[in-house]
Amino acid sequence: MDTFNRTLSHFLKFVSALLVIGTLYLGREILIPLALACLFTFLLNPLVKKLCRWGVPRVLSLGVVTVVCFSTLALVAWLLGGELASLANDLPNHQQNIQRRIVSVHKIGDAPLLHRLRQMAGDVSQPATPAAAAAPPAAPAAPASALSNGESTLMKALNMVISTLAQALGMAAVVILFVVFMLLRLDDINQRVARLVGYGRLTLTTKALDESGGRISRYLLMQGTVNAIYGLVLGIGMALIGLPYVLLWGVMAAIFRFIPYAGSWIVTALLFSLSLAIFDGWTQPLMVVAFVITLELMTNMLLEPMLYGHSVGMSDFALLLAVAFWTWIWGGVGLVLATPLTVCFVVFCKHAPSFEWVDILMGENPQPHPHLSYYQYHLAGNEDAAQTLLENSLKKDGMEAAMEGVALPALALTRREEVLSKLDHDEAAQIYQSMRSVLTLVQESAESAPTTPAQGEDPAVIPPAALQVYGRALHGEADAQALEMLALLLPRTLALEVNAEPRLIGELVHDLEMKKPDMVCISAMPLRAQLDAKTLCRRLRAKLPDLKILVCRWGLPDQELDPKPLREAGATWVVSTLKEAREVMESRLE
Repeated sequence: MDTFNRTLSHFLKFVSALLVIGTLYLGREILIPLALACLFTFLLNPLVKKLCRWGVPRVLSLGVVTVVCFSTLALVAWLLGGELASLANDLPNHQQNIQRRIVSVHKIGDAPLLHRLRQMAGDVSQPATPAAAAAPPAAPAAPASALSNGESTLMKALNMVISTLAQALGMAAVVILFVVFMLLRLDDINQRVARLVGYGRLTLTTKALDESGGRISRYLLMQGTVNAIYGLVLGIGMALIGLPYVLLWGVMAAIFRFIPYAGSWIVTALLFSLSLAIFDGWTQPLMVVAFVITLELMTNMLLEPMLYGHSVGMSDFALLLAVAFWTWIWGGVGLVLATPLTVCFVVFCKHAPSFEWVDILMGENPQPHPHLSYYQYHLAGNEDAAQTLLENSLKKDGMEAAMEGVALPALALTRREEVLSKLDHDEAAQIYQSMRSVLTLVQESAESAPTTPAQGEDPAVIPPAALQVYGRALHGEADAQALEMLALLLPRTLALEVNAEPRLIGELVHDLEMKKPDMVCISAMPLRAQLDAKTLCRRLRAKLPDLKILVCRWGLPDQELDPKPLREAGATWVVSTLKEAREVMESRLE
């Protein structure tokens, strides 16, 4: 029944995802203006709030901000329309230059060496016949079709730009209405959303809205500033080179740079094509490419890190997936909207526990978990990689941090997978053996490492242990290795004897009465060790009331364990880290 419920749940989630994607695709005529309006609202709302803090009424602040913003956009669009019209009228005047460029490319292709290589490839792919051998070589094809193809390619690129700008202008009125309404009713919209999701998720929804709004506003403001500077510098550079229509190319560069990775190179290709059509030589086209590459490198390495760094909060791979998805759903507009829309989605998923996996997969710079890699190496039988990982951690962070952050959590993870039957007995034993081999190498390295003796101490004489600790591994190999890791961190005046053999309570009590240790350290690694640890503590406390008992509840890094039940059962101390266990033992030396 549980399997059927899980299968049904996965099926319903899959159907829901398909419905959402279908709605985005079929409703793009309405959703695209709405998405644009949301982005403008995120961008303009901080400006409206600032005017309101200066004492300007909200309605007047809203009017000033929207009029200035959209008037500027309208002026830029009108200037761009004039530039595009001039370019379309001027392009036929350069037809002869385009033809010469294409002819020169064909002459390069007809060089004797390339011609002989093509002929050799044809001879290898097709056996020569007498008729073919007697036939004279074919004359090179006329470049008329190539000329028309070259012209049509440039015209298609310009038509694509014109159609994109025209579509944006067509949606302008709807977007402006949406923006004005959202800015006026923003508080009301937030309250309606909160009521829609219910008061049980009020805090979650408020945090998601605030974080997404702040992150999108910061991203749009900083990215807009970077793109404006980029477009201004590019326009000045093109004017110095002598390329016309610098306003058009500067604005296009600023707009297209919202498209991750590919936007600036699209503009570069258009600039290079236009320079080939206008200039006779190759100097200016090469200068155009060199200038754009230099500007792009300076922007990526200096301007962007200085202004906002990684404020988007998404991984590069997630950004590429977002670009592909939104382009498929909404076309050219999706290219520009891909980053902010995906940031909103990732932020909301971050605050929803059931969708936390989305933030893990798509979020930027997740916290590294070397113990996962260490466990996976052992699971795959790659002991060399596991040893290298642990040794690098030893060199970088020291013995205690390496054991605490890599080896011990991996051991706890192996124990967890074994208890949950995700690893059978043989697989778990093999992993334990592999981990023990690496741990043995670490122990040998630690023993062979030179130590600085204390003043007046003979390095050849080992001082007697001032504190005897009896270590009890509650569940075999996993707990035994954890105690051995702890022993590596203890000073030479503290002796930890590890016992992992199966024993009854009476036998263990008898052994303790014979050895009379100063402390008992019980390693109880989750899962399903709480009850056994409580039972052992209660029996030992009943038989040996003066015995000091330290219980080590090793767990995963994000796992919180409640020490109260073990203390009530008789434990003197309850710790969950190697550092805490070491500090407790060292405190008994004082």
